[in-house]
Amino acid sequence: MSQIAPLYTAEDIAKRVAAVARAIREDSKGSVFLLGILKGAAVFVGDLLRAIDGDVSYGFIDVVRDVSDTETATALEIDYISYIDIESRNVYVVKDVVSTGVIENYLLTQLRIHSPASLSLVALIDRPSLRTVDIKADYVAFEADGSDGAYVGYGLEIDGRHGNLPFIGRV
Repeated sequence: MSQIAPLYTAEDIAKRVAAVARAIREDSKGSVFLLGILKGAAVFVGDLLRAIDGDVSYGFIDVVRDVSDTETATALEIDYISYIDIESRNVYVVKDVVSTGVIENYLLTQLRIHSPASLSLVALIDRPSLRTVDIKADYVAFEADGSDGAYVGYGLEIDGRHGNLPFIGRV
């Protein structure tokens, strides 16, 4: 793979994480529970966790999808890494890249069954031009166009590589 150019620098990321954290704190009523979707959102969750003042906790889930189904990205299974009680909690589902919205829509629908006080979607990178379902990210660090390419860096990997880059680039 050739040299990866930064699309969003480490400084850009830090500014946007701080802005998203402020917005979440301003909008939340009481405690905040960040529910990160593994594995791409792990670094973003860590930075948000440290940037939000007050009562904040977190957990992770994994959404297993049919990797051969790239058109609709159908979720097959939600795997709770540990038991998480979200009843009456302000839950912020943190996702790395929101594209079609299919997985996020499925996940939010399943989480609503557990009666959270509020349920919001937080995207590191939002690609609304690629939506195939009617869903909107409530908090967005970066909005990107629908052009081709995968994102790497800041926890985002391709083929298990480049997640350690301090910036986000597109390959």
